[in-house]
Amino acid sequence: MRLDTPNIVIILTDDLGYGDLSCQGHPLIRTPNIDQMANNGQCCTSFYTSSPLCNPS
Repeated sequence: MRLDTPNIVIILTDDLGYGDLSCQGHPLIRTPNIDQMANNGQCCTSFYTSSPLCNPS
């Protein structure tokens, strides 16, 4: 494996709001592991959905 190949981790959650992480400023919830990944990587904070509805799959 080449050493210059980036590692990409995408975390998908259900029913997690933008402000529900301590790295986004939540005063009570502590998420130290996600905070560490956010501080050492890149955070994408502008995601949009074309259908913001909950439906059975």
